[in-house]
Amino acid sequence: MVSDGELCRAVDAISRMQDWTNDGKWPLERMIKLLGAGGISRSGPFIQVAGTNGKGSTCAFLECGLRAVGLTTGLYTSPDLIRCNERIRVGGKAIGNEAFMGLLRRWKKIGESMEYSMRPTWFELLTAIALDFFRQKAVDVAILEVGLGGRCDATSAVFAELCAITTIGLDHCALLGNDVASIAREKAAIARHGVALIVGNVPGDAMAAIGEVAGSVGAPVFRAENIAVPQLENMRGVEQLENYRMAAAIGRMWLGRRTIDCAAICEKFLGAMAQARWPGRWDCREIFGRRWIFDCTHNVHGLEMFRKNWNGLAADERVAPTVVICTLGEDRARDLIPFFASIAKHLVLVELSDGRALSVERLGNFVPPSNSCLISSLRESQLADALPRLGGDPILVVGSIALVGKALGSIRQEL
Repeated sequence: MVSDGELCRAVDAISRMQDWTNDGKWPLERMIKLLGAGGISRSGPFIQVAGTNGKGSTCAFLECGLRAVGLTTGLYTSPDLIRCNERIRVGGKAIGNEAFMGLLRRWKKIGESMEYSMRPTWFELLTAIALDFFRQKAVDVAILEVGLGGRCDATSAVFAELCAITTIGLDHCALLGNDVASIAREKAAIARHGVALIVGNVPGDAMAAIGEVAGSVGAPVFRAENIAVPQLENMRGVEQLENYRMAAAIGRMWLGRRTIDCAAICEKFLGAMAQARWPGRWDCREIFGRRWIFDCTHNVHGLEMFRKNWNGLAADERVAPTVVICTLGEDRARDLIPFFASIAKHLVLVELSDGRALSVERLGNFVPPSNSCLISSLRESQLADALPRLGGDPILVVGSIALVGKALGSIRQEL
């Protein structure tokens, strides 16, 4: 048996190895060669989903609905909240430790055998593991969430049979571009000749850029319809309405190409999607006798959605919030911290061990001088002891996916 700790140490060791780093470029050629070396076909029943925000939730809705109509589903998402296994699922269940460790050893060996300049990054290695696992399980459909951008993302090494872009906003600007049109072009590069590209609610200039890229390669573009959304059991944020509609458009097109009785199947598909779960996204829980909201808000677009959800609460539900926050990078801190400081009665700045995370001192620099809330700080190692003792109503955990995952894990919350 492979324990959680043993797998975690193996994953951590490989993801941190200097030999697996690169020069900051992600040539798709490297991923293609890796798959070839491992004997993995680039063709298959793949659905590829890109976007600034909402792609994980869209994939979760889609997987839940397709599984409900009898398909064996594969789901590959990133990043994980608590355990790396979460990223790779078949039939709604995360890959087991034994299977993960076996594939990890296999693909590590393959990667190490490649020419040094062609050795894979950790994300490329993990993508190969996911595709191999889906092949072993003979899935009927494999839903692949793009990790970053689209043009050079590891998931773009496969020939997807259906592609989608959920939203476009400013994020990862140093890598993707400083305006939504540039970012849209990077994400639209997943488009392929003759393969439908479904687009969600994006700004006009982003849509124009997407249309330009899709047109240049001969990819037909479709827009997600503004359909009625049923009561969602677990995914409560206002943004989930658009994510549901996006998943509905993708799923209905996928099913329409594969079934005779599409109307009946699609009705079952749409109903099942309402049961989907995707933790950490306007995730409201009662813990330690207090209300908590875990939300992976980490960029400007996500902050817009958070504001809508926050303002939608009754006034007496947001009187004395405690905000626990961390950001990865100064640009995000500049966007997020002033707002969260303005609504907080108590602001808790957290410094994670992740090398990209800002120190509490640097986080504090983005709190406006005029702000009057109580400010305190925590290190990652203090979360398990400190979180249960926090006061406030509600307690908000925001700012980075990594922090939300660490917090949920620290207080042993089920996903």
